[in-house]
Amino acid sequence: MIAELTDATFSEGVKNGLVLVDFYGTWCPPCKLLDPVLEKLAEDYDGRVIFCRINVDEHSEAAVDNTVEDIPTLVFFRDGEEEQRLFGAQKYETLAAELDRLLG
Repeated sequence: MIAELTDATFSEGVKNGLVLVDFYGTWCPPCKLLDPVLEKLAEDYDGRVIFCRINVDEHSEAAVDNTVEDIPTLVFFRDGEEEQRLFGAQKYETLAAELDRLLG
């Protein structure tokens, strides 16, 4: 339920609707803590929010283009434009409240 983006697919992946992108690294402990939270959110918000992730070690161009300096960084896009950004591992409730706010 969480699409894996690359440098080549990034722009296409965030251009339509509300998209939450997780900029992560496989070696990052807080990123690993966030995985089950994002999986549950992707299930609960299926059809309303698109969930994607991008490995910053393998696809650094997208990370640089989006000024990602720390991971995990969660960026909310609406129709290709950044709406909100959160840093670090987040609780389900925090992310759900932000998604609800963005969904209006």
